Amino acid sequence: MTKQFSLGNFKLVVAMLVVMWSVHVLASITGIGFSQFGLVPWDSTRLYGIVTYPFIHGDWQHLIGNTFGLLISGYLASQLPCFKRSTVVIFVLTGLLVWLFASYAIHIGASGIVMGYFGFIMGSAIFRRNLLSFIIALALFAITQYFQISLVGTLFSFDESTSASSHLFGFISGCVAAYMFRNTLSYSAKKAAS
Repeated sequence: MTKQFSLGNFKLVVAMLVVMWSVHVLASITGIGFSQFGLVPWDSTRLYGIVTYPFIHGDWQHLIGNTFGLLISGYLASQLPCFKRSTVVIFVLTGLLVWLFASYAIHIGASGIVMGYFGFIMGSAIFRRNLLSFIIALALFAITQYFQISLVGTLFSFDESTSASSHLFGFISGCVAAYMFRNTLSYSAKKAAS
């Protein structure tokens, strides 16, 4: 029997969104630029950007687009086991890979995390091969199809205004997290087994 969908783990996504929106509203009201908290590859003085850059956005359109993506992929990913640990892996590994391998620029925005959750969902369906993982992967495709969002297209978007490396490394990080935690049972499954 599959577990009921819940809002428990989704609170983490809501907390991230609250920080993102608070930062952007503060920047809009005060005129303070927060781009210094972006991620600059190979800049050892800005290593903090590995964890801060997803919370910074260039404009309202950028923020709203990432908010919508996080609401969808974040909610669905939050229904999978090890969501919180996977979020940590996605944040740190995506940031580290961007810092090591991306082109020199100031990287900002949560699209790497959105694509990380996409990778986590797809990876869970592949590595776990259970009903819940397949249902969540199908739900993601159905919802994004309904709203005419192409996550695969976003993954391979090399537009100059987007951080293609964040998208790609985010997806890879999500797949890595799914593989790392592939054998971990959910709380309800552990309870049923005992």
